[in-house]
Amino acid sequence: MSDDTITLATARATFEAAAANIPPAPPYSGSGIVICAGGPFVPSAYTVVRLLRDKGVTLPIEIWYAGPDEMPDWAAMAFEPWNVALNDVTPYYPGRPVKELRGWPIKPAALMSSRFRHVLFLDADCFPLRDLSFILESKEYESHGALFWPDNKHYKMTEEGTIWDLTGIAYRGDTEFETGIFALDKVRHWRSFYMTQWLNNHSTFWYDHVMGDKDTFYLGLRAFDAPYLLAPPCKRYNAIVTRHFWHDGTPLVDHRTGTSKYSLPRRKGPVSLYLAPYKHRSQKKNIYDELMQRFIIREFRQHIVFLRELGDVHARWLKEQVGARQSAA
Repeated sequence: MSDDTITLATARATFEAAAANIPPAPPYSGSGIVICAGGPFVPSAYTVVRLLRDKGVTLPIEIWYAGPDEMPDWAAMAFEPWNVALNDVTPYYPGRPVKELRGWPIKPAALMSSRFRHVLFLDADCFPLRDLSFILESKEYESHGALFWPDNKHYKMTEEGTIWDLTGIAYRGDTEFETGIFALDKVRHWRSFYMTQWLNNHSTFWYDHVMGDKDTFYLGLRAFDAPYLLAPPCKRYNAIVTRHFWHDGTPLVDHRTGTSKYSLPRRKGPVSLYLAPYKHRSQKKNIYDELMQRFIIREFRQHIVFLRELGDVHARWLKEQVGARQSAA
């Protein structure tokens, strides 16, 4: 069913019909990490991958992007030494507009297409503070098969929200998810995950009533009263970073939220810059974010090392391209 056939009048019946007709789960197997990144998110994702490997994570990593132009040759060359599988999501969804798959809907689409059964998902700017492999081996994951981390406030999932009548799901006042990090057994929670993907397949309608993909994971679980475990409250540092914790209070990740992403290092006078200017913020705010990340983000100096490493790969690739053109001439 296409988005234009879902209306306020038909949404609930359509949602309930989809939930009553779940197809069998694909033959997923194994465990791994999934990251969605392409285009401007490549430097951030590279930093995440290097941090994971530097902290001893040996799980296979998949990076999903939307369209070949989102993963240029120099970026693919940079990821090659770190056991990362690069996957273009667009061939899996030939009917989806690319602009949608370059937004929030790419996350469940990538998860649906990933070969892994047990997935630790990380946003491209969700920087690990320790080896995260233990999450998929923890008793918490074994007991629930779905671990999520909290947002710092409610957005559209309030008691007055429109989503409850449209889905028939009762409002409970639960804490919203912040899906920069989560762990999911896609087979155990197949029905819930299928509904999450279904909602995102029809994002043109449903995103008017939820805050992107994050609320759709919650709705998928609630549709079948499936078990999940929510981590302790996060710590929000202005509009720079959200720090998430494990159940024993140990910090897990620094998720850059509400600000621009990493870029290839560049010079501006005597200063090296690592954040891309955010087009919706003033130059003053961009400078503030650039400075504050240096004080708030843990292990920021290590991030710089990896970003400079990526910049060296890019520079070497450019030099090779120039040399190839001169040889051809």
